[in-house]
Amino acid sequence: MLSAAVFSAALGGLLAWTQAQGKVAALVNAPELARLHEQLRKQPKDEALKQQIRALDQQLRLDTFRRLNLSHATARTLLLGGLVLFLLGAHGVLVFRPRPAPHLPSRPAQHVEEMHMRQVTALAVVAMLAIIVAFVALLTRHPAQLPAPPAPAASAVATGGGNPVAAAPAFPTMDEVRKNWPSFRGPDGSGVNPTAQIPTNWNAATGVNVRWQSAMPLAGMSSPIVWGNSVFLTGADEASNCVFRFDADTGKLLWSAILKVAGGARPAPPKVGDDTGLSAPTPATDGRRVYTLFPNGEVAAFDLAGKQVWARNIGPLENNYGFAASLALYQDRLLIQIDRGVVEDNQSKLLALDIATGKDLWQKPRAVAGSWSSPTLVEVDGKPQLLTVAAPLLCAYNPLDGAELWHVGCLESDVAPSPILASNMIVAIAPNTAIFGVKPGEAKFTWKAENGVPDATSPVSDGQRFYIVDSEGMVTCADLQTGKARWQHEIEDRFYASPTIVGDKLVLLSRKGVAYLLRPGDKFELIGKGEVGKEEECGASPAPLGNRLYIRGKLHLFCIEEAKAATAK
Repeated sequence: MLSAAVFSAALGGLLAWTQAQGKVAALVNAPELARLHEQLRKQPKDEALKQQIRALDQQLRLDTFRRLNLSHATARTLLLGGLVLFLLGAHGVLVFRPRPAPHLPSRPAQHVEEMHMRQVTALAVVAMLAIIVAFVALLTRHPAQLPAPPAPAASAVATGGGNPVAAAPAFPTMDEVRKNWPSFRGPDGSGVNPTAQIPTNWNAATGVNVRWQSAMPLAGMSSPIVWGNSVFLTGADEASNCVFRFDADTGKLLWSAILKVAGGARPAPPKVGDDTGLSAPTPATDGRRVYTLFPNGEVAAFDLAGKQVWARNIGPLENNYGFAASLALYQDRLLIQIDRGVVEDNQSKLLALDIATGKDLWQKPRAVAGSWSSPTLVEVDGKPQLLTVAAPLLCAYNPLDGAELWHVGCLESDVAPSPILASNMIVAIAPNTAIFGVKPGEAKFTWKAENGVPDATSPVSDGQRFYIVDSEGMVTCADLQTGKARWQHEIEDRFYASPTIVGDKLVLLSRKGVAYLLRPGDKFELIGKGEVGKEEECGASPAPLGNRLYIRGKLHLFCIEEAKAATAK
C-alpha cells in the first residue's frame, strides 16, 4: 500500500510537470524542416518546396502527437494502476486482516497466514488484469484521439454508394503533378510535355512501334489521363457511366467501375450530339483517387482499387450539343465549369467540390452563355489562377475561394476551345471569329488574329509560337506575342483532337486515326506519320508521358512507343 502511494504520487507529479511544459521539440528542432525553411528563404516562390514543407510538417506533427498521446496514455494507465493497488492494499488492511472466528476453535497461525497470502495474491491478479484491460482500451481509442494536424487537405468522413470511407489522403505536390498527365491536356492544360519522346512513325495494322492496344469496354470522347503506371478513361451508354483503369505497361484492363448515386432513380441520358456523346468530360486524378463527371450530372470519386468513394448528381447540365467541360484539380478542390443557356438565363456557374466528400466548398455564378470549354489551371507570379472562357468573357478565378481575379470581354459565339498560358500570354479562341492574346491581369486584349480560327480544337504553344488546326485541316503557326501568322498549311483530313507538343514534335491527330508529326518552327515541316486505323475515328486528345503516347480510338486504347525503347525495358 505504501509503495503504491509513493509510486502514484511520483508519477502524477511527473505527468503534471510534462503537461505544463506543453513544448514539442521535435517540431521546432527537426533538422530537415529547418533545412527546407532555409532553402525557402532563398527561393520564396518555389511552390513545390512549399508543398514539401507542408507535407513534412504534417508528418512531423502526426508522429509527434502520436508519441505524446501514447506516452500520456501509458503514464495515465500506470497512474491508474498505482491508485488501484493503493486502494486494494488499504482495503486489504482494513477488511482482510486475520481475526479469530467467534465461538470456533482458533486456527493455527500458519493456516491463517497462508489464507491471507492467497487473498492478497488473488487481489493482485485481479488488479493486474484490470490494469491490462484499461491499457488495451486506451490504446484502442488512441487513433481517434489524435489531434488533427493543420494539413491543407480535407479530412471529413464521406459516404459513397452507402459505404462509409476514410478521409482523403493529402494532395500531391506540384512536382508530383508535373511528372504525370493527370487531367485534360496535362498538368497545366497546355497540351505540352517537353520531356516526352515518341517515335516519328507507327502503324497499328503492322504493329510497328505500337506497344499494345486494348479494346475499350464502352465508347466515349474523354481523353486518357496517366498517373504512374495507370491509364484512366471513362465511357458511357444509356444504361451506365463507367471509369476504367488500364496497366500502362501491358494494356491490361485492371478494373472497370460503374458510377452509382445513392437514393433515387438514375437521371435519363441527356440529348447530345454525335461529336460529344455521353462521356465527353475528361476525368482527373491526384494519384490517390480518380474523379469523373458525366453529361447527366453524375460526378464521383473512386480509389485506385476501383471502389467508389462518393458520388452525387450536380445536374442539370444540358446545353446545346451536350456537356463536355473536363475536370480540373487544385489541392483538395475539384473544379467544374458549368456554362449553360444564354447570359440572361443566369444558369452558368463555377463549382468547387471537396475531394474527400463531394460536398460543395463554394460556387460562383458566371455571367456567360453556354460553352464546351474546360477550365485551365495555371500559375501567374507564383499564384494559382483558373482560366475560363465563355461568351463574352475570358475570366480568371482564385481556385481556393472562387473570387474573380480579372476578366476581359472579348469572346463571341459558342466557345469550345480551352485557353492556354505560355510565356505570360494567354491565347483564347472565339470559334470561327477571332483569336485573342491577353496578358494575365490586364483588362484588354493585346492582339487579335482572324486567320485559321478553329471551331473546336484548343491551341498549343512552344513558348515562341502558337499552333492551331481547324476542323477542315488548316494548320496555322503564329507569333505568340503579336498574333501574326508565320505560316499556314492545309492537310487533307479532319480534326477534332487538340494539337499536342511532345518533346520536339507537334502531333496533330485526325478523325481518321492518322497522326501528323511536324517539327515546331517558322516553317511547315512534316517529319512523320502514325496510324491506328480509319475505323477508330479518333476525337480525344492524346496523352504523352515518358517514352509513350496514349491514343484513344473509337474501339481501342493504343500505347505508342519506340520498339527499341520497349525492348530496352
